Amino acid sequence: MSSHQLAANGHDLMPTTGWCWLEDFSSLAVGPGIRGSNVTVPRLHGDIRTANKRYTATELVLPFWVKGIDPATGAMVADSERQLSLNIDRLKRIFAGANVQLVHSWDDEGSRILNVELAAEPPTVIWHRSAPAAATLAVPLVAPEPFWADEEQYTQELVGPSGTSVELTEFADATAPMTDLLVTFLGPISNPLLVHGDRTVQWHGVIPAGRQLVLNTTTFQASAGTGTPWSPDLRQVEWAGGPNWFELDPTRTPFEVELSHTGGGAAAARITAARKYFNP
Repeated sequence: MSSHQLAANGHDLMPTTGWCWLEDFSSLAVGPGIRGSNVTVPRLHGDIRTANKRYTATELVLPFWVKGIDPATGAMVADSERQLSLNIDRLKRIFAGANVQLVHSWDDEGSRILNVELAAEPPTVIWHRSAPAAATLAVPLVAPEPFWADEEQYTQELVGPSGTSVELTEFADATAPMTDLLVTFLGPISNPLLVHGDRTVQWHGVIPAGRQLVLNTTTFQASAGTGTPWSPDLRQVEWAGGPNWFELDPTRTPFEVELSHTGGGAAAARITAARKYFNP
């Protein structure tokens, strides 16, 4: 049977010495809610649905047990209450950084990451009568970018004549929207256009053989990639359907991207990203 493993900024949150452990993993699977609301119109039954709602930040609370033992060896100490206080402080320090990266993994699979920060509410501590001394510590966290992501990046190749639709097999296991993409158009290609549902991104211009155009859909940067150096003009990028240049949505059926271009013949592009998930 598989077992959980969890770390925060490189610190093991399930150490074998047992000085702390996460009591319940279910909070890791909370996931984000929907941002926005439908429109209520007087004298009209029901509401008018607002389409394309976005997701909120993910809020989660990690409940820990902490014991007053030596964190390095798990051995009993003379003053377990003082050691408990030190261990609680040690655990709080792990989550005190401006950005904390949670890494969750199973014994038999890869790892997924979630970047979090402390929520506005302070952590809460409840001491318990026991020997050695023990306490529960609840750490409230917020994930501004609400989805878990694979540590590994995947690349989907798109090759064919204008109008070619390619099934996104490299991202088939993803469950949440992916917006932080690297879209690469490989020359020679003219006026390349990607379409995914109502999301489109297009470069208005010709990319000669030997050149590449790399679009970062989150930072709105265009670069020359690994091909012949040149300076792309951002004014030649046109997109529609959302705030980012492009997005992959696993809820779309069929889950595919269409590559169109002018100039005839076959052309090539690729999409690189980490798969995103609602759960770790």
